[in-house]
Amino acid sequence: MADTHSDAALAAIVDIAADAIIALDSAFRIVRFNRGAEQIFGWTEEIMLGQPIDRLLPMAVRAVHRTHEQAFAEGSTESRRMAQRREIAGLRRNGEQFPAEASIARVTVDGERTFMVMLRDVSERRRSEDRQALLATAGWVLAASLDVDSTMAAIAELPLPLLGEWSVLELLSPHGNSRRAAAAHTDPRRHDDTMALISRASDAMEREFPATSAGRIAYETDAQRITDIPSWLAANFHEPMARERAASLGATAVLMVPLRAGGRAIGALHLVRTQPDATHSADEVFTADQFAGLAALALENARLYQEARRAVRERDDMLAVVSHDLRNPVNAIVMLTGAVLQRDPDDGRPLMEREDVEAIRGAARQADGLIQDLQDVSRIANARLRVERRPVHLAEWLKESADIFEPVMEEAVLRFVRVIDEPLPMVHADGHRIQQVLSNLLGNAVRFTPEGGEIVLTATRYEGGVRISVRDTGPGVAAADVPRLFERYWQAPRLLRAGSGLGLFIAKGIVEAHGGAIGVDSTSGNGSEFWFTIPSAAVLPTGTAPL
Repeated sequence: MADTHSDAALAAIVDIAADAIIALDSAFRIVRFNRGAEQIFGWTEEIMLGQPIDRLLPMAVRAVHRTHEQAFAEGSTESRRMAQRREIAGLRRNGEQFPAEASIARVTVDGERTFMVMLRDVSERRRSEDRQALLATAGWVLAASLDVDSTMAAIAELPLPLLGEWSVLELLSPHGNSRRAAAAHTDPRRHDDTMALISRASDAMEREFPATSAGRIAYETDAQRITDIPSWLAANFHEPMARERAASLGATAVLMVPLRAGGRAIGALHLVRTQPDATHSADEVFTADQFAGLAALALENARLYQEARRAVRERDDMLAVVSHDLRNPVNAIVMLTGAVLQRDPDDGRPLMEREDVEAIRGAARQADGLIQDLQDVSRIANARLRVERRPVHLAEWLKESADIFEPVMEEAVLRFVRVIDEPLPMVHADGHRIQQVLSNLLGNAVRFTPEGGEIVLTATRYEGGVRISVRDTGPGVAAADVPRLFERYWQAPRLLRAGSGLGLFIAKGIVEAHGGAIGVDSTSGNGSEFWFTIPSAAVLPTGTAPL
């Protein structure tokens, strides 16, 4: 009676155990398959009875496993515990492989040899260990580099494949717009597809891009699980080619995690899964959020380091400009005043001729102009350039600027043509600042147009305001130089140094402070047309506005 009670108790324990308990006959065929085994593998006992144990193993390891079975059956060892052997791989009914620990014992019951297998699914433990390893690895990998591009690539790659099969990193500009900055995929054969998703700028972290989902993420927003994939694709991939590439990569679930630093959103990381019925667990969301914190810190450190290096470069550039361009007017003042001091006050001549005074004054104005340019550059760089916008009749300001340059054109033997629509609409503008922009463009045109050439000043109406352009018949701008024309201190290397390299940068800052745009259309050898736009009075409000 006691044996019957013990057998029943043992059977109940086997039946309710969470681990898989499987009994095998001498041919390693299944004769008992408890509920734990059913839950772990997805098969019912009814189906598995009489099946070889190999059915529960991945195809790649079955042959090796048979060798181990035979060695254990013929050996002297009666049992092997879980801690005595490495992890094995199990195979669920749906084809999913999972890590497991197993123990095996050899027993004889009623003269028949039986093998008892206990198997434990360690998937969740392994995932927990992998999540901890991800955060530990991310800590030192992301701290190892202050290069922005390398940091962005690492942020996109590190969470894969643990948290997704592919990923996209978006970064926000200081103005709240965003761009796709990095992407990665677990399959190297999809490298070209993921690279097609990226909108990369020449200077990472600065260029503005069309607003996407990251631009709408407030810093207090938590990670979001997304299952509406069509809407996610439409919201995040506006370009048809990028949207097609993203769709071709596949997606069944997306985890969008905001990146926050200093109390503000700096971007978002999209972690995409492609397996059927895939999702992200609560633990994975927590891990992704922790990883995003490390990523944001790394990006912020890289940005600050980049800003520090840029500040050093700008300081060196400014010193170079000051030392080079101030030298000429200062030397002129020193030489002219030196000549005055050498004159004999008793010879009856005035100590200074009018021409000397005008030359000294001209040199002083040249030095003062450079100082003003440097101050404007500093204001633009720090978003502190102010323009006094008020309704003005732009035609009057254009005529005044053109009249000033008329004698300059005659002296340079250039034909000066004005094509101005009448009447031009009222615009909101700082007239003196607009003259500063126009003077820069006309001065450059005179400087680079050969004798006998032509310069055309055009002002035309368009729906949003006025478009002003200066076209010349000079050598034009090489295609490789066009993207850098409006950069601070930059000059085309093929040209002799003809100024501080600040004029176009300042012009761009002034135009953008007015809400307009500036650009150039040029072909090397066929002249250039520099243009800018000013919104009409109906577009912008009156008043003083910072850049």
